Amino acid sequence: MIPGLASIILELLYPETCLLCGAGRGQVPWMATGATRDGLRSWDRPHLCRACVMDWPTDPVTGRLEDVNFPDLPVAAGARTNPDLVKLVGCFKYHGIRGLGWPLAGMLARPLATLMDSSDPLDALVPVALHRARRRARGFNQAEILAGVAARAAGLTLLPKVLVRRRATAQQAKIDSPEQRRRNLVAAFRARGPAAGRNVVLVDDLVTTGWTVLAAAEALRASGWRVRGVLALGLAGGAKNSGGRVDTLRGGF
Repeated sequence: MIPGLASIILELLYPETCLLCGAGRGQVPWMATGATRDGLRSWDRPHLCRACVMDWPTDPVTGRLEDVNFPDLPVAAGARTNPDLVKLVGCFKYHGIRGLGWPLAGMLARPLATLMDSSDPLDALVPVALHRARRRARGFNQAEILAGVAARAAGLTLLPKVLVRRRATAQQAKIDSPEQRRRNLVAAFRARGPAAGRNVVLVDDLVTTGWTVLAAAEALRASGWRVRGVLALGLAGGAKNSGGRVDTLRGGF
């Protein structure tokens, strides 16, 4: 089928509206799609108008994750976590709106620059892995899509198979207790040893308490990778202290 005709039919069957302001096509300028790679397909649409995207924060948010194994792990995010961002990430992950990968990944360019050091070049981006059962049910890994778009834009390598989720875990967002969040991630990841380069940055969508990225970073480090930091769409403020382990998000707020 001719691509233009396919787009027309798709719009007639499933009219696109902006997820944030509710505007429809023809009412406002619309976000264009990007390259159909890294899990993004030709029929995926962002479902966002340009006006809403232009209103997004432009200054990256930075913080630190403090842990006994990572005393000073930097985190760089596109914005402080807010209701609009939570809504978009939820639509992206749980409602299959893959086209959000293009505009959301665009938020990562400036925070990624804060993690790059010319004196010690960064080699690759590593997305936080999904368990195979969840990936099969969802159809994609949202962190892998974000990392793929961001890596290509920055001229970096994407390493989507380095990190493995060895067991299924409950969704962190549905767990209120910091201690239960920590236990949920115990031995959840394993990693393969470095094949090319050693300096990597982990990529996830939202960093809240930090337990997921800390568990992933520990698995990478145990396999010989040097984890330079964490790249995310949103970063929450505050501090948690549980089980003798402190995961403090500080600075940049």
